[in-house]
Amino acid sequence: MEPTINKKRINVIDLIRGFALIGLPFVNVLALWGSNVNLSGTQGDIWIQRILYIFVEGRFYAIFSFLFGLGLWIFLSRSKEKNDRPSALFVRRMLILFAVGILHQLINPGEALLIYAILGIPILFLNKVPKQVNLIVGIAGVIIGSIFGAKMFLTFPLMMLGLAFGQYRVFESYVKNRKKWMLVAVLSFVATSITVAFLWQKAPDDGLVTYMEGIELTESQMVSNRAFYDFADLSLAFAPFFSVFYVSVLVLLEPLVRKLLSPLNAFGRMAFTNYIGQSVILVIIAMFIPVDETVVPYMTATITCLLVVIAQIITSSYWLRYFKYGPLEWLWRCGTYGKWLSIRKKTDATKPR
Repeated sequence: MEPTINKKRINVIDLIRGFALIGLPFVNVLALWGSNVNLSGTQGDIWIQRILYIFVEGRFYAIFSFLFGLGLWIFLSRSKEKNDRPSALFVRRMLILFAVGILHQLINPGEALLIYAILGIPILFLNKVPKQVNLIVGIAGVIIGSIFGAKMFLTFPLMMLGLAFGQYRVFESYVKNRKKWMLVAVLSFVATSITVAFLWQKAPDDGLVTYMEGIELTESQMVSNRAFYDFADLSLAFAPFFSVFYVSVLVLLEPLVRKLLSPLNAFGRMAFTNYIGQSVILVIIAMFIPVDETVVPYMTATITCLLVVIAQIITSSYWLRYFKYGPLEWLWRCGTYGKWLSIRKKTDATKPR
């Protein structure tokens, strides 16, 4: 007989999800603003590119994909315990996500929800596969995808790993397994440190040159771009080291500074709302950018993304004082169960006496 899943929210999962969400707009802004961003206008812009491609690109997306697989397992497990037609609810949940993903594609061509919805369906069947198989195949897929620098190929293996971690109930006992997590953190820190030194040496001196409509790149600029793309592929191959290090550090920190990290936790609880919100906000800002040769410096775009994230963290923390879910999380939940559910938290005045 399988053990009962913890019905309470696992704080560290929301924390990790919030952390992963921080990095996404810094990468997605290029797809949202396109040629309005001058990637190599100054040395500062080039340095930001280098830092993002070493510490962010592929790392945060990997964590997000892993957590999506884990979240699917949690949903299926809890629905099964409630005898709540888990398969039917799961399919409905993915169909809603698919519809949202199609709409989101209209403003963010690089969005992840559509592919998550499509790849989420096989998870329904893999949930019945032995956890050892999901773990081994997931790890093998991540290794192969990393070696070949295929970011999109990594998505499904990462979801399988998330599913396997759920099946092994890794995060339900993370506080008791601090020594194991400490070992993982130390080993991944060593691997990450070596990788940073290696990638820093391999990073091209010039950054990626912006493609602008009606302006052809020079031969030297095309060579510079090819060098940067090669560096980006190389960087992606080492992304798992960074992702494992980030996750293990957060797992170790969460019990120690839970209150301090609570705003980030709230940010993660509203990940659906905030992910879509980031795209909407950045697209609205882009409407006020003049489309001409005077484009926005990459540093300005990066600072804008940082301000958006800070505003969302503050808003999420405030929102969840009064509501159980984020706006889109609530609508997704209502659509999944086919009925209107309560969203407001019970105050002292409304609690039954």
